[in-house]
Amino acid sequence: MTIRNALILAGLMLAFAIGLAWANNAGHLSEETSRRASQVLAGLVVVYFANLVPKSLEPLLAGCEPSRAQAMQRFGGWTLVLGGLGYSVAWLVAPLEVAKPAAIAILATALVLVVGRCAWTVMTRRRERPPA
Repeated sequence: MTIRNALILAGLMLAFAIGLAWANNAGHLSEETSRRASQVLAGLVVVYFANLVPKSLEPLLAGCEPSRAQAMQRFGGWTLVLGGLGYSVAWLVAPLEVAKPAAIAILATALVLVVGRCAWTVMTRRRERPPA
């Protein structure tokens, strides 16, 4: 992602948040609806960026075999995409008092899985042996 695209995305997110605040203050949306919408957007941003991870050409894990690094990136991308989707769905369908802890638990679980897999990949990587 280029800096230009990141700035455009940030501007769109700000415009969405300002629009929600305006609609809430004008009485067009309830506080609950604007809160849910902003959290669904947050989950979709996680999905967007997680989807970019496996498409990155340079390995994120230095010193790892390229195939293992790519497998880790695919696992991390898919896991965080599913975590972000789960976060958004929790905010869409769960009662408000349940939505926040459920959404956080879903995304945190995905993050723990990715960190654990990354640690496992780094700990079990084959070390290059110096020539004899």
